[in-house]
Amino acid sequence: MVQGVTLVADQQTGGAIIARGTADRLHLHPIWLRERVNDPALVDPVNHQRLYEPNDLPGDLRVADIAALEDGAFAISFSDGFSSRFDAARLLVECGWEDDPERTPSPIAWTNASGEIPSVDFAAIDTADGMHALLDGFFARGFCIIRGTPHQPGDLDALAQRFGYIRETNWGRLFDVYSKPVATDLAYTGLALAAHTDNPYRFPVPGIQFLHCLENNVAGGLSTVVDGLALVEHIEEVAPQEARVLEELPVRFRYDTSSCIVEDASPLVERDSLGRLIGLRLSSRLDYVLPAEPEKLDLFYSGRRRLQKLANDPRFQLSFPFEPGLLLMMDNRRTLHGRTAFDGTSGRRHLQGCYIDHDGPRSLWRTLMRDGVASLGREAA
Repeated sequence: MVQGVTLVADQQTGGAIIARGTADRLHLHPIWLRERVNDPALVDPVNHQRLYEPNDLPGDLRVADIAALEDGAFAISFSDGFSSRFDAARLLVECGWEDDPERTPSPIAWTNASGEIPSVDFAAIDTADGMHALLDGFFARGFCIIRGTPHQPGDLDALAQRFGYIRETNWGRLFDVYSKPVATDLAYTGLALAAHTDNPYRFPVPGIQFLHCLENNVAGGLSTVVDGLALVEHIEEVAPQEARVLEELPVRFRYDTSSCIVEDASPLVERDSLGRLIGLRLSSRLDYVLPAEPEKLDLFYSGRRRLQKLANDPRFQLSFPFEPGLLLMMDNRRTLHGRTAFDGTSGRRHLQGCYIDHDGPRSLWRTLMRDGVASLGREAA
């Protein structure tokens, strides 16, 4: 039972007024309320889709009466004769006054000093607790590691599908990362790779990347990860004008080869309507800012220089060696990754990679929160 919540009809607007204590008070539109009715006569109990069109509701719909029930819920009657029970706890979540239990954990900005590598053993993800712990770390930190996975070529296909459907690109369903005589990308050399996000030239940019180590016995080649959220927060603090321009000016990213031309333009830093970071694009070999006033471009180039330097500053990086069976899962819209140089003549370093979209792990999280064990990702999205 939810204590201290009142819901009364609002005769002036035709809706209702919900209040909690003396601080929280909100007017609720009658159609807003009616669309949240979860009655089997109006909403399919299996797929939870409405069995009616919202436009079929009367335009002059009003709340006729509200009665408080003994269990803390409310019975609401509408002017068209329909009545339904409304759960107070769910209304508080819908109003934004309580956390949604299905909402994924909030991101936690980290640096080298505060960062930790969230990891679990492969066997653990067959349990609800193990998968829950892994996803906790992933959503909070923007990356996670699974150790001891099967690591034959192609094993990544089944591993990634534990979390969502694989998104195929011109690189293939799975792509191999190792030194090649004719490299179509710098990843296929032994050169060091600066911190970057993958495929910033795509629309939409791939949401989540997996890198799976099949073999590694070379000298060097440490993998690096950087928290884009921490970078953006730092620039906001020390250079707010630069931070604003990085969010305003569109930047064109283009990948151009004999078989593929992919291009998109977007600011390096993207936020949602509430000001939360939703995307960071950084790939220093592929970006071209669009024309703008010289003063803004001065700020942009200064901000981009600062962003790139911070992204490759050891204070913001975590590094670790790839070992056979290690699977790195990272949010490609938040986490930057790179590597130190390695000597390709000293052995062989072979990774396989692929991409999935964000909705897979989010769906998996919600079903785990609702059902406890769910399908553990075998039908994640």
